[in-house]
Amino acid sequence: MTDNFASMYQLLRDHLDQYEKAKTGESQDPHERVLTALEHPYMRLPNRDAFLAGLRQTLTAEECRAWFAYPDFNYRVQPLRPEEAYGNAEDDLKPGFQALTEHLIAKGFLTPLPRTDGGTGYMRTYLLYLCYAAIDSNDRTPLGRAIQDFWLYIADVDGSKLRLMAPEHRVLPDPISITGRRSDGRVVMNVEIPDTREVIPSDLCEDLLSRCDHIAVINCVCRQAIENRGDRACEYPIKDVCFLFNEAAYEAIQGGWGKELSRDEARKLLEELRDLGLVQVTSNFQHPLSLCNCCSCCCICLRTMARNEDSMAQRSRYRVRIVRPESCIHCGRCVSACQMGAVGADAFGMFINDSKCIGCGQCVSRCPASVLKMQAAPDAPGPDRYCVDRIYL
Repeated sequence: MTDNFASMYQLLRDHLDQYEKAKTGESQDPHERVLTALEHPYMRLPNRDAFLAGLRQTLTAEECRAWFAYPDFNYRVQPLRPEEAYGNAEDDLKPGFQALTEHLIAKGFLTPLPRTDGGTGYMRTYLLYLCYAAIDSNDRTPLGRAIQDFWLYIADVDGSKLRLMAPEHRVLPDPISITGRRSDGRVVMNVEIPDTREVIPSDLCEDLLSRCDHIAVINCVCRQAIENRGDRACEYPIKDVCFLFNEAAYEAIQGGWGKELSRDEARKLLEELRDLGLVQVTSNFQHPLSLCNCCSCCCICLRTMARNEDSMAQRSRYRVRIVRPESCIHCGRCVSACQMGAVGADAFGMFINDSKCIGCGQCVSRCPASVLKMQAAPDAPGPDRYCVDRIYL
């Protein structure tokens, strides 16, 4: 907590310094200004000096200044064509503005997005986009290494260095554990169904998919980051495992780093990934933009939750309960299914560690004897409440 307050204090100092410079007309270093914009939704980056050094080797000062002629990334803002952004550029940049724009596109600092008139415009790239690009390609430039070190710091050490608002993601329960049905409608006979009044539409993947105009699947950046470091222990897939929806999906498809799926293809793939034992975690908002299929050994959401951090993700609305202990056949499937180590067994029988249970339902859907049941937690949050303009970490 002390580190959090120190980071918050430093971020406030940075903003005050910028304000004072603006009042006096003193210009901020262009690379510092870009870093501040990338960092803005978050707390101060833990390896800020390395980021800044990487930016200095990636962008020229003129490219940094030209970058600000384009709007900050926001799905609800019109992206600009280069000829429109030209009007926002400082006068000394205008003669070479087209070339500066092309450099920024080539270096991944401008993102193409659709306009309401049917054309394409550009917005400034945001931090998560840079993280995905650097990790997916295992970029070993100074900036690429700084980005990957930042990601691994969050996963390994302290995820609280991120945003201060409500948790960005939430665990989505295995639909089988709360409906007793697979996505194709087949009934699973051994599942004890919760009170139907406890189940709300946002608990279910099907509701999420039904609200999507576009669906894309991308590679898992968390497992790729551990793979790049060379110490990944699990064999869960990296390729085509994380989902983007609506505006985020369109961006990935147009950018060539996401593969478009139909709803039926998405349902089938989601069920296959659940069957592998992965925990599905979706963005915690009114209109979710992403869904990850997570393992506790690699993925940021589960790893931060295992450290009892709540800045990245929160548990589902459910907890697992033992309702028929006498029916237990001691098969051990529930224990091996739990990514968080919340299910255990000893000489007295099986037990659930509530402090570790994230309500994913993997153990419930695998129990062959109806021993376990999902129940809404007394303090369960309501459906997603927030609305965002981009995907955050």
